[in-house]
Amino acid sequence: PYILGNTYQNLRKLQSAHGGYDVGAESNYGDYEKDINLDIALLVGKQLKSYGYKVVYTRTSDSVSWSNDNVEDLQTRCDLAKKKNADLFVSIHLNSSEYDASGYEIYCDFNNKNTVKLSNSILKQLDQLYYSTNRGLLDTNETPLYVVANNEVDAILIEAGFISDDSDLYYLKNYTNNVATAIAKGIKKSLNE
Repeated sequence: PYILGNTYQNLRKLQSAHGGYDVGAESNYGDYEKDINLDIALLVGKQLKSYGYKVVYTRTSDSVSWSNDNVEDLQTRCDLAKKKNADLFVSIHLNSSEYDASGYEIYCDFNNKNTVKLSNSILKQLDQLYYSTNRGLLDTNETPLYVVANNEVDAILIEAGFISDDSDLYYLKNYTNNVATAIAKGIKKSLNE
């Protein structure tokens, strides 16, 4: 079993979003989304491995070996999940807004019972941290996201908080392990039900 870039028992795949040429969102203080995402993903993977799951990452550093074309980049990540026979693809991101916004949310396909169950399990664990607002589940049928819509593996996309919100950013940077542990516990609980 593996977890690819994202995590799951029989190949969970953990995707640390962005990377290399793509910094993602940037905080008011110069923090890049790609760096915080990677920190979270590596810790989630470490925790999942301690539970006995096999984990495959889409990246483990800021170096990416694929095209800097956004669509090709995203497709490469989806292809890796298929190639590694992943059971689950979990993509980790941070949100950003020019308006006053905070909180965590998860995108999944509402027609896929497995990803809805997984997403709710992770949200319950994040709720126990009391670091921000639960913005709930969002349906990728209404808001298509490439790594969910074009993935042959059950896939979700986690927005762990807003990099543009000082409070979310502080927690994500200083209590990264708490967030990662909550995500990993949510995955484990979902798989064990």
